[in-house]
Amino acid sequence: MAPHLLQRSLDELISKEAIHTVLQPIVDLSRNRALGYEALTRGASGHLLQRPDLMFQAAHQFDRIPDLEILCIRSAIRHFSRQKSDGLLFINICPQSLLNYGEEISELTERLAHNGLQPTDVVLEISERFPIENTGQFLTLIGHLKELGYGIAIDDLGSGYSGLKLWSEIRPDYVKIDRHFIDRIDQDTVKQAFVTSVVHLCEQLQCEVIAEGIETQGELNLIRSMGIHIGQGYLLGKPQSKAEFQTPEHGLSLTSPVHANGVEQPIGNLCQPLETIAASLPMREVDELFRENPLLMSLPVLEEERPVGLLHRRKLLELFAQPYGRALFERKTVGHFMQQNPLIVDCAMTLEAVSKVLTDDDDEDLRQHLIVTCEGRYQGVVNSKDLLKHITDSQIQKARYANPLTLLPGNVPIDEHVEQLLRQQSHFYLLYLDLNHFKPYNDQYGYRQGDAVLRWLGRLLQQHSSALNFVGHIGGDDFVLISQEADFYPLCEQLLQAFNQQCSEFHRNDDWSRGYLNAHDRSGQLSRIPLLGLAIGVVPSTLIENQDPQSLAQLAAQAKQQAKQKTGSAWHCLGQEMQPILPVAIKAAGH
Repeated sequence: MAPHLLQRSLDELISKEAIHTVLQPIVDLSRNRALGYEALTRGASGHLLQRPDLMFQAAHQFDRIPDLEILCIRSAIRHFSRQKSDGLLFINICPQSLLNYGEEISELTERLAHNGLQPTDVVLEISERFPIENTGQFLTLIGHLKELGYGIAIDDLGSGYSGLKLWSEIRPDYVKIDRHFIDRIDQDTVKQAFVTSVVHLCEQLQCEVIAEGIETQGELNLIRSMGIHIGQGYLLGKPQSKAEFQTPEHGLSLTSPVHANGVEQPIGNLCQPLETIAASLPMREVDELFRENPLLMSLPVLEEERPVGLLHRRKLLELFAQPYGRALFERKTVGHFMQQNPLIVDCAMTLEAVSKVLTDDDDEDLRQHLIVTCEGRYQGVVNSKDLLKHITDSQIQKARYANPLTLLPGNVPIDEHVEQLLRQQSHFYLLYLDLNHFKPYNDQYGYRQGDAVLRWLGRLLQQHSSALNFVGHIGGDDFVLISQEADFYPLCEQLLQAFNQQCSEFHRNDDWSRGYLNAHDRSGQLSRIPLLGLAIGVVPSTLIENQDPQSLAQLAAQAKQQAKQKTGSAWHCLGQEMQPILPVAIKAAGH
């Protein structure tokens, strides 16, 4: 394109403000909600510089980056203010533009206020792709912006000029890892090593990591396993005019339940790399591979990184053992003799699900190896004997620490689950459940009836739990439910309502009609004892100090005591004030 035509198009775009803003969600994966939205600029429809890459290339070529970015910022503020969003507004700006704009920071703050926003609603993304010419002046300006309340993010980390020294001096609130390092990170150990080092450094500098460019479930699963719980990319949401975030469809899991061990863990945890071959490989060369490795029982067959079969050592031995077998078959290719229907499972499938598929199949070959894929691409293999042994060991371990009455996980697995959630910095709610007036009930009705109540309560908790909940039985009438759902309110109300509706089955008709038990108190006096009730103390993980499980236990006891002080069945969440109370005497779903 002729330079004069390009420059004229750029000047026209800036002078006529022929741009508009679109917003892409930046997602808090642990809470399954939008943390904020990045403002992205597009040219007017049909304009020569409609595409943002062309627009900014032209601005760079003709030294108009600051003018264009200031125009983009004004458009972003105006557009975002109309959305009435609770999230943050992430705005891109290069270091030099920020320095040029530095004298007008007060104008920026006034513009925000005019549009109903304030500095604490805005995060300035400073791209690492551009050099910083005056470091001292730049750091002074960053300090001033922080004092005003602006958030600071380093954008495109790993793609440009900024070094660790400058990063440590800026002390950003967020670090956005360039999409190059996220693309297929689940298949690249070098990228994994780089991102791991960034995560560890951010932990020391106390800033949040944002993974850019997430496009596959495999990438999402991997970054979550590395402790990154903020993401952005087409998988989570494409740029659009409205500030909206909707959970993607088709089974995409943003918030995966955590299982440190056991049959609910993904099969990918057991996956081992194994040499692969092509279907076009001559059997003579396969024979050499098996001879070099006597322990090798089978070889996955791939086409363009995708498994298409499995060749077993036994098959090769059978062919070559025939009269003139070697002469007949050594020049034939693998594709003629491979098993064409091997068991192929996705890395996210649980051990329990894979075991069921494996044991339901009658093909003996499937009992040697199964192939593991991610997004359809080969990851490795799992020996079926190792899988079944791991499941057996997990079941034994589970039984060892289960509560003998309810068979729910006991204190050890409860503690392990909490500690892993804390290590991964996953957001959760701990619900500590306790039966009100259980001891006098147990004394009056007998321990067999008391045990029946406890088993029923355990089943009730499981029935009202999703895959994002973990149910455990501490002992006696104390239970826990650890929820990674976005909101605990519906769960508490459902539990209390179900408890109140079914509790009558465990009382005699005269006691239930009367509304209390005639029982002797601790002093031996005949007293009116209230009927069974359920108290739920709720602790958000955000209240836990220094990620300390011990402080969580203390907070849970405090929340439970607050709930027990209320009349009837009730819940209390630490940090919340107004909460509904469901009286135990309610016999119909009236709430």
